[in-house]
Amino acid sequence: IALLLIMYFGWEKLISTKVIVHLIRAFSAVLCIVFFFFGLKYLMFAENQALLHTAPIIATLLAFPILGERISLNNLLAIFFGFIGIIVILKPSHDLFNFYSLLPIASAFFMAISYICTRYLMDTESSVTIIFYYSLALLFTSIFFLPNNFIIPNLTDATTLFSLGVFGTLGHYFLSQSAKLAEVKIITPFEYTGFIFVAIIGYLFFNEIPSLRVIIGAMFIILSGSYIIYKTR
Repeated sequence: IALLLIMYFGWEKLISTKVIVHLIRAFSAVLCIVFFFFGLKYLMFAENQALLHTAPIIATLLAFPILGERISLNNLLAIFFGFIGIIVILKPSHDLFNFYSLLPIASAFFMAISYICTRYLMDTESSVTIIFYYSLALLFTSIFFLPNNFIIPNLTDATTLFSLGVFGTLGHYFLSQSAKLAEVKIITPFEYTGFIFVAIIGYLFFNEIPSLRVIIGAMFIILSGSYIIYKTR
């Protein structure tokens, strides 16, 4: 798809003075997906999604040393409440830093890096250029994960995998369209509804019911992230 876009919009879109930043952004986005999928394997849907939503909080922290953006006292308080939400979900006990629970947080960290790189690139770079380098990074990473005992998927599995690509592409398309038509502070609260949809899907298909602890922690994270984006638009 990325090649078709380049052929349509012109090969000159590949020319960039920020190739290193493109690669950092691309592989960060890919690692975000990798850790997210591993998180889905070991954690409940809602728990994984709630912890992933810490990305705006982490991005705010990283923007200070990387982009030189100041962090206000209000934002620091919001970050504090966001991390309270993380601790509530992880459950403060001897297994506070359970490896599996850290998978979606790692995903959120790389998503935050991707956010920052995108903000740096969008001043001069085309969306097509960003998509191409991301697709290239995804291709190389996918080859790395190719199993030795690979089995051709049956029709049901192949349809599911294909649907994953279709729905993922549609999701990215609608997000990019909303970014063009509305302000970030309006879009972001709607993005957090993903937690609600994931909780419903987890219950319908896997009989997963989010615990009160996960719901309370998610509310802390969602309110914190929404406030940060609203105030630092």
